[in-house]
Amino acid sequence: MRFALFGSMFPDRSAKAEEQILGVCVSIIRHGGELVLPENFFHSLPDHLQQTIDPLCELTDALPKVDMVVSVGGDGTFLRTAITVADSGIPILGINTGRLGFLAAINYSDVDETLKEVLNNAYHLQERTLLKMSTDEAFPPEHFNNHALNEVAILKQDTASMLSIHAYINNDYLTSYQSDGLIISTPTGSTAYSLSVGGSILSPTIPSIILSPIAPHNLTSRSLVVDDSSIISLKVESRSHMFLVSVDGQSRVLDETVNIQIRKDDYTLRIVNRVGHTFYQTLRDKLMWGADVRKK
Repeated sequence: MRFALFGSMFPDRSAKAEEQILGVCVSIIRHGGELVLPENFFHSLPDHLQQTIDPLCELTDALPKVDMVVSVGGDGTFLRTAITVADSGIPILGINTGRLGFLAAINYSDVDETLKEVLNNAYHLQERTLLKMSTDEAFPPEHFNNHALNEVAILKQDTASMLSIHAYINNDYLTSYQSDGLIISTPTGSTAYSLSVGGSILSPTIPSIILSPIAPHNLTSRSLVVDDSSIISLKVESRSHMFLVSVDGQSRVLDETVNIQIRKDDYTLRIVNRVGHTFYQTLRDKLMWGADVRKK
């Protein structure tokens, strides 16, 4: 079984995180897997790690033909891995070496056991929907991703004044949000940015899209869940005549004359889960769902 391994390339990566990357590489080989690393990731590692990993792996400058991609890091690393995997259909296994790790749900302490299960075909795949953003101008620009596993966010840019965001569902006028912004989220993203502004938590397989305003001026403005066949159109007014659009954390400034359309993407992302692992277990473990602080 061939694995491609992706990890964080930030220069402030800790020595512990780098040792964990090595640990995942060694575990894959020990259990009989084949290992492939992107060249840019490999060369971002310190020399001593390169010397240790080089005999264990094959290097590539593009997404190789593999059976599975392993993301080692936090949820940010997982999202960047998802951009690379795109519509290839290759499943992603997320190993958490960051902080919370909601997408990268496998704890590093469970790596060896998890890889042993995977190589014995003891795992299951879950299909996750994505969002696709388009505009009425030439888009996306080069190197800008317009596919979101978590969310598309409309945000203020260089002004303290609120935005007016006019929202339409299937060309039917919904409302005009007077707010600091608007988050359009997938069920997967319901535990990300949307959650922090009071959006609903959804099971990741529910066919839906969530609209959650950021700091709305109207007390009656609440998070809304719509069917994922819906086409969401947005027209933005800003005092600065500009606004920011963020797609899974990647941002670009747009002129307010640009109209945005968001819909369910044409492909899904396949995520690897351990047998017996459930979304509700992740809620309890990662978000302390239902935890009673009065009990020790």
